[in-house]
Amino acid sequence: MKKLPFLLSAILLLAAASTASAQVRRQAAEPSRSVVLKVNVLSPFVLTASGFVEYAFAPHMSAQFGAFTTGASYKDVEFSGYGFTPEVRYYLSDTKEAPRGVYVAGYGRILNYKLTVDDKEEGKTYEASYKPIGAGIAAGNQWIFNSGISVDLFLGLGVNGGSLKVKSGTEDDFDLGFLNLVGSGVRFRPGLTVGYSF
Repeated sequence: MKKLPFLLSAILLLAAASTASAQVRRQAAEPSRSVVLKVNVLSPFVLTASGFVEYAFAPHMSAQFGAFTTGASYKDVEFSGYGFTPEVRYYLSDTKEAPRGVYVAGYGRILNYKLTVDDKEEGKTYEASYKPIGAGIAAGNQWIFNSGISVDLFLGLGVNGGSLKVKSGTEDDFDLGFLNLVGSGVRFRPGLTVGYSF
């Protein structure tokens, strides 16, 4: 009779050890990858560098923070600056956990640009600044391979709002074209990122 509690304790201990061992084996076979570091490979085509860090904090939810810097030009307008993109993603799959699979997202944008125009005919330089704030929605699919390599393809649609602040010259001196900087404008946000998850 005295041996029964000892036997039960031994069985419970073995069952707990077996469960823990199985969980460790499962984690070794399918490592938990809740953090992804990545860069947008389309950004260099517009003379921009952008990177992201994403953290999955629930089975279907993640938070992502992006940052970029740019030094491009459009016609005679040179612009340089930086921006930040905070984002919350909801992953739709019932068989995969975040940050894997198809997702929808809501994001914000905080931008800071300095614009310069060199008027060679007049021998003058005009300067302005633009600091819009925006928001939008996006959808995409993120693949994470066993090696840890990630590929994220997405398309977003957002609205930026702000006003051009001219330091020298006039608003007419700045041909903003596709930037659509003055007032509010709808902007597409395409992206293809490659990164590493851990």
